[in-house]
Amino acid sequence: MTYFPTIENIKKAAINIQQVVDVTPLSFSLRLSKEYNANIFLKREDLQSVRSYKIRGAFNKISSLSGEERAKGVVCASAGNHAQGVAYACKHLGIKGTIYMPAVTPKQKVEQTKLFGESWVNVVLEGDTFDDSFIAAKQYCETENKTFIHPFDDPKIIEGQGTVGLEILNQTKKSIDYIFVPVGGGGLASGLIGVLKAMSPNTKIIGVEPEGAP
Repeated sequence: MTYFPTIENIKKAAINIQQVVDVTPLSFSLRLSKEYNANIFLKREDLQSVRSYKIRGAFNKISSLSGEERAKGVVCASAGNHAQGVAYACKHLGIKGTIYMPAVTPKQKVEQTKLFGESWVNVVLEGDTFDDSFIAAKQYCETENKTFIHPFDDPKIIEGQGTVGLEILNQTKKSIDYIFVPVGGGGLASGLIGVLKAMSPNTKIIGVEPEGAP
């Protein structure tokens, strides 16, 4: 069955995550607006407690787990932002988490993950790439019968990320012609599509990736 995020589930996610997620500003950029002769606003998710929108999906997913699943603990793989969101959610909810990160992850990101999770998380440095960490995390998860918190390919993750779109539409009364969204795994873009299809169907989404690392 094909999954598509619904506005109803994204609104439920918005209520669910409000205890840990800040409503970040939608700030007018004078410099960019002048440069491109348009009204350009920036959604400041860098002002979240974990410095990215990833806390939205991570908390929405982990908080949806059953008591039995919570007791067994969770596992994730991440090069940084998802790890920090999972760590924060684990500490807030009192759930043990094991977080796999590539061995080459910058020390600052590793330390931030430990800071947000404190005694609730264990960081495992494994492999030279995200794929290496991902494979190791999945194997450990299956062996120990824990729940894997996917960085993007999960309905609860997508619906959590989609709450960014709800906030954007609530923060402006003007019609939005375009939203430019970074695309990695596609969780944020998928959530935004669910919101805009229902509430602002004339808005066009432009996905953006690094030219050197699409």
